[in-house]
Amino acid sequence: MKKWIVAATLTASFGLAQASPGVMVGVGFNTTQGLGISLKVLSSDRDNRTVGVLGTSYYPATNRVGVDVGIGRTFENSAATIGWDIVNNAPKAGF
Repeated sequence: MKKWIVAATLTASFGLAQASPGVMVGVGFNTTQGLGISLKVLSSDRDNRTVGVLGTSYYPATNRVGVDVGIGRTFENSAATIGWDIVNNAPKAGF
C-alpha cells in the first residue's frame, strides 16, 4: 500500500514542476569502469542552471551498465555532471 501512495505522490508532483526536463547524451567516466556512453535526464533544460541528474551508462570495455544520480550544470549547448553510480558503487563524471 505504501508503494502506491509514494508512486501517486511522485506522479502528482511531476505535474507541478515549472521547468521542463532536459535530456543529455554524452560521455561519462566512472573510476572503476572507465569511459562509457551516457544517457541522462536533467531536471531543467534551461541554460546556465544547476540541475539534478538521473542517468544510465554503458561501459563497452567491461560490458557493464551503471545507473547514476547527481548534480550538474547546464551551459548554452552542453552540460557537465558529477554524481554516484549506484550500481557500480563509484563516483561518476559526465560531459
